Amino acid sequence: MKYTPSFRLACLLLLFSLSGWASIATAQDPPSDNLLQTEETLTAEEIDAVKNPLDSELVQVNWIEELFEGGLTMVFLGILSVALLSLVIERFLTVRTNRFVPKQLFAEVTPLFASKQYDQIRALCDKHKSVSADIIRHCVDYRHLDFPILQSTAADIGAREIEQQESRCNFLSVIAGVAPLLGLLGTMIGMIESFKLVEVFGDEGGASLLAGSISKALITTAVGLVLAIPAVIAYYWARHRVHNVGFAIENETEKLLKYWFLDPRSASAPPSPNSMEQPREHAQTSAESL
Repeated sequence: MKYTPSFRLACLLLLFSLSGWASIATAQDPPSDNLLQTEETLTAEEIDAVKNPLDSELVQVNWIEELFEGGLTMVFLGILSVALLSLVIERFLTVRTNRFVPKQLFAEVTPLFASKQYDQIRALCDKHKSVSADIIRHCVDYRHLDFPILQSTAADIGAREIEQQESRCNFLSVIAGVAPLLGLLGTMIGMIESFKLVEVFGDEGGASLLAGSISKALITTAVGLVLAIPAVIAYYWARHRVHNVGFAIENETEKLLKYWFLDPRSASAPPSPNSMEQPREHAQTSAESL
C-alpha cells in the first residue's frame, strides 16, 4: 500500500499536535503529592482566601481611608457637601406657604378694610412680616388707584419675591455643576502624580504602584458625582416649592383685591360703570325735556 506525501504530512502534523496537547496537560496537572503538601501547610483561612480571592482583605476597600487620601480636592468637596446640606435645610424651613401667605392675616384685615380702619391694617402688616403683608399695605396705601393698575403693582410685589427665592435656589444648581468638575480636576491631578511616580521608580513599583495611585485619584470623581446627584434633585425640589408658593400668593392676592374693590358687598367697592352711566342718561333726558 502506497502513502501519498500529503497523507504522510497530515500524520506528522497529527503526531506533533498530540505531543503538544500532552505536554500542556502534564504542565497543567501538578503532582498530587505537591498538592497534598500544600494543603497541609496552609491553614483553613488561607485556603478560603485562595479559593475566594474577592473575600480576602487584600481587595477590600476602606472608603474612609480613601476619602482622606483624596488630596486637597477633597477639602473643597467637603465644603461643597456642607454648603449643600445647609441650603437644603434652609430651603425646607424658609419656603413654606404659611410663611408667605398667612391665612390669619387675610382673615383679620378683611373686616378692618370694610370699616375703613386702615391704621389697624398697617399695624397688622407690621406684625406679620411677609410678602402678603407688603401687598396688603400697598393696596391700602394706593387704594385710590384704578383697579387694573393696583392689581398690576400688587402682582409685581409678589413676582419680585418669587424671583428672589428662585435666585437662592440657583446655589444648588451651582453645586450640582461644580462638584463633578472639581472631582474630575482632582482625578487629573492624581493621574499626573501617578505617572510621575512611575517615571521616578520605573519598573520597581510595578503595576501595583500605578494602580494604587490611580485608585486614589478616582475617588475625587466618585465623591463629586455623589454630591452632584442629590444637588440636582434638591434644586428641582426647591424650585417646585417656590412655584407652589408663587401660585398661593397670586391666588390669595387676586381674591383679596376682587373682594375689596369689585365685590358690591364690600363697603369700599367703587361704583360700577352702570351706576355711573345712569345719572348721565337722566341728565340728558331732563335736558331734552327742557
